[in-house]
Amino acid sequence: MNKQLQDPAEWYQQGIAFDQQGQSQNAIACYSKAIELRADYYEAWVRRGLVLMLLEDFQPAIANFNQAVAFKMDLDLAWYLKAYCHAKMQADDFALLALQKAIALNPEQWIEMAGKESAFNQLKGDPRFQELVAE
Repeated sequence: MNKQLQDPAEWYQQGIAFDQQGQSQNAIACYSKAIELRADYYEAWVRRGLVLMLLEDFQPAIANFNQAVAFKMDLDLAWYLKAYCHAKMQADDFALLALQKAIALNPEQWIEMAGKESAFNQLKGDPRFQELVAE
């Protein structure tokens, strides 16, 4: 990692490179540095949350997605990933609320995906879920 970088976008790109190489901890460190340099860097919040989510560290992942949507409320990806994390933690009501928001923002993207996502299997019998994914 290049400690000399002062541009948050460069840290963000470095994080993506580490992420693509499977170096999760280095990716998290780079995204964290990008956020330290620019607190409202919502893309970095989402990316760091995604890495944490893939490491199954769901609570911190959700906290990152919450920060991202605090800066950009219409960030449907962050809402969907939040729903995924809540579903994995069996927090069904929170999962449904976040999924509802993601689908409201971008139905073309998330309805079909939610219907296929195994993380939502325990929700698929819930009438609220069925209503969300009905096309």
